[in-house]
Amino acid sequence: MKIAFLSAFALDANVSLINALQKENDVYFYIEALYEISNFLDKEKLNQTITVGKDVEELQRFRDFISLDKTFVIKGTRNINVLKKLYISYKINQHIKQINPDVIILDNYMLTYFVSTLFYRKKMLMIVHDPFLHSGENLILDRCLRKFHFSAIKHKILLNENQKNEFIEYYKFNPDNIHSSFLGVYDFLRYHQTNKLDISKQFNVLFFGRISPYKGIKYLLDAFVEILKSQKFPAMTLTIAGSGNFDFDVEIYKQYPEITIINNYLYPEDLANLISQSSVVVCPYVDATQSGVVMSAFAFKKPVVATNVGGLPEMVKDNKTGIIIEPKSKSDIINALSMLYNNRDLLEEMSANIEETYFFGERNWDNSAKNFVTAARKIVLK
Repeated sequence: MKIAFLSAFALDANVSLINALQKENDVYFYIEALYEISNFLDKEKLNQTITVGKDVEELQRFRDFISLDKTFVIKGTRNINVLKKLYISYKINQHIKQINPDVIILDNYMLTYFVSTLFYRKKMLMIVHDPFLHSGENLILDRCLRKFHFSAIKHKILLNENQKNEFIEYYKFNPDNIHSSFLGVYDFLRYHQTNKLDISKQFNVLFFGRISPYKGIKYLLDAFVEILKSQKFPAMTLTIAGSGNFDFDVEIYKQYPEITIINNYLYPEDLANLISQSSVVVCPYVDATQSGVVMSAFAFKKPVVATNVGGLPEMVKDNKTGIIIEPKSKSDIINALSMLYNNRDLLEEMSANIEETYFFGERNWDNSAKNFVTAARKIVLK
């Protein structure tokens, strides 16, 4: 099957999915370089609207992982430049016409691929990363573009099973057209690790990702302050890392030397090193869908403490690959971190379970790709 995969972000996940899909399919991968924070590509280095992947510096480390001859990087522009955006969209569509794919997988609802959506919507399978918009991020433009794409593209695929029925009921979609798969570990990040330190005597708690109200960061910080006050965990530290604006006063937490706050953009090398040097990753989200943070942590076999929201319990198996807690619960965070601190053997068991399940078992990328291919075949046969 000939597949065109149109992406505007999520290079970290998509290179792994492309690698799995191309084993049995002819895959052409389009990725937009717009904001470095989205996919780690610098658009200022691009001289053409569409550049072949083998000529893009940042992709060279993946030359043995995905076909760079069939990877195309788009020099993007912001949505505010509507005419230029639509012209680029037209150029991309002309490029896709030459390929003449059987199926197009679209991972976004940006204007970048708007023309292709108009022409190829019946051939499209849309990845819905967020079945429901996150609290605090319900922007008017997002709602309008979602509405258009949800209406134009019949077949959609979610990256977790937990929200599938609710998604179908909420939007009144035909269940036969809604599919599901899952995220595998973000192999992408392992290509960027530079530091390999012995952390066996430390216990480093890590939160990383975009700073946003729905992430529940304050609950984690308040819980950690209580842990520090107990003076029972002398080697425990906490790092909060990511760009964005805090919705609370973060200065009061900086007085604690055990708490490190890195409030800026993380390059892949920075992120890979932070995760590899952590003992456990915490996702204290108030609401969620699936999470690339979990898959980034699992790439380094790090257990995750995650809240019981969205698809997180599907990704993090309680007491096997991490711990599931209730959202907004300071006591749950304290109990989970205390238990893992006092039971390093359990941490090791969880790491082994992550490896067995996500590297070699049922949740590896090859099995995720099979779900995409099954959905794609339904489109081809109609």
